[in-house]
Amino acid sequence: MAAPPAPIPRRRPLRRWLLLGGGLLAMWCGAGLTGALLLTKPNPMPAAPLREWAGRPIEPVATVTGDGVAVRGWWIASADPSRAVVLAAGIRGNRHSLLSRATWYLEHGWSVLAVDLRGTGESEPRRIAMGWHEALDLLAWREFLHTRGTDLVGVHGQSLGAAAAAYTAVRGNVPPDWHFVVLEACYRDIDAALAARLPFVPGPLLWPLRRSAEWLLSVAAEELSPERAVRHLSVPTLFVCGELDHKVGPQALDVLFAASSAVHKDRCIVPGLGHVDLWSAAGQPVQQAMARFLAAR
Repeated sequence: MAAPPAPIPRRRPLRRWLLLGGGLLAMWCGAGLTGALLLTKPNPMPAAPLREWAGRPIEPVATVTGDGVAVRGWWIASADPSRAVVLAAGIRGNRHSLLSRATWYLEHGWSVLAVDLRGTGESEPRRIAMGWHEALDLLAWREFLHTRGTDLVGVHGQSLGAAAAAYTAVRGNVPPDWHFVVLEACYRDIDAALAARLPFVPGPLLWPLRRSAEWLLSVAAEELSPERAVRHLSVPTLFVCGELDHKVGPQALDVLFAASSAVHKDRCIVPGLGHVDLWSAAGQPVQQAMARFLAAR
């Protein structure tokens, strides 16, 4: 009698599906980590050897932040060095980025400190933290100016620099006594900003990016909310944003303005513009708003 045929091995679809699912999960998490690494990557850059700006000498200056980061900038004194503004640029910008604003401030009698936030320019190349750790840079510069005899110190931040200025309200022991704050193109919170920049990616798919960034920066995503920070910022504040700026989150300027605890606050919405350099694209409306705002200071 012939032996029965050998059984045909059964395929294991469950195992294949598990392997496929595991591979997709690894790719998803890897993509999030890669995105976070790129998003927070430092952008060091040597400063051009400028000796003067707007007819005034430039003094290279440096200080160290409360968490031990070396930061650098340029001090440009006006006729009245007792009052000054700290200029902080957007993501991967540096002290050069806001020199056109420096000209305007100098013309209006304000000395200028144009800074490289950490991770940019010639400051220490730490990971870019969406303004959270950069706020410590601004607090260090404020103290630096006070020790040099500058009594009135304002801060003008653009995009990430604006978020850093907002976060100074919650990153020190007490909210700083800025003479004024200008928040230009500031995002409302990190989740809204990510959703605005990646509108075709469902929110849950951004989880690995969010978690990877939290791990790299040692900060919870919930903390990355200028909307929450400005509730503790009671000094005079001017909010500036492009009418078509869809990268800062829905109605960011209105949300920030409503959340602000500033007794004296104003807003400037630039018509027809998005997340661009508002000063160069439509300087006049912003400069007029700035002039009105500072006239009361």
